[in-house]
Amino acid sequence: MGAKYALYENPNPKGDGKKQPLHARIVPKGTIHTQEIAEEIADSCGYSTAITKGMLDALAKVISKNLRRGYTVELDDLGSFSISLKCRPVMDKKELRSWSVRFGNVHFKGSKKLKQQLGPIDLERDSEAAATHYVPEQRKGRMLNAMEEKEYFTAAQYMRLNGCNRSTAVRDLNELIEDGKIKKLGYGKAVLYVPVNRKEEHE
Repeated sequence: MGAKYALYENPNPKGDGKKQPLHARIVPKGTIHTQEIAEEIADSCGYSTAITKGMLDALAKVISKNLRRGYTVELDDLGSFSISLKCRPVMDKKELRSWSVRFGNVHFKGSKKLKQQLGPIDLERDSEAAATHYVPEQRKGRMLNAMEEKEYFTAAQYMRLNGCNRSTAVRDLNELIEDGKIKKLGYGKAVLYVPVNRKEEHE
């Protein structure tokens, strides 16, 4: 069975209510986790699921270790992993100290072979999905991704990014606060939304 897609309307950058072009996006069926991947590999190659899962866990640790050491990690038939950094903008390198440079995100670039394997993908229009704007999880994900480059977001910026109204933006942002993904600074019109770092998530 092939993947399903639906048509989505691009967010309106001007917020003037004018209809925007549609583009196709995959309709997610769910998430496949390590255990399920291990079971599929075990079925195809004869290894036990436990051994296969152990190897996948070990692979994740080796990738993480080498990324922390500054390497790009390339898996020939899959693609390469690298990391980006974040720091405040400065005009002079003397203004920046190493302690203020921090981890940004992990980036994955698919290999040529992986892209060739995905090229003949079977696609089917999702008949139950009408042309629509971004769904809540997509809106939230777009902001969290954008926060990798920005230190903060405002409700107005969220609205422009996702082409939604203020009540939708505030509802989404409050849900992200409840989920521990962001926190709110300030009051009234001066409210800023900033990401919660990993240390804060576990405190």
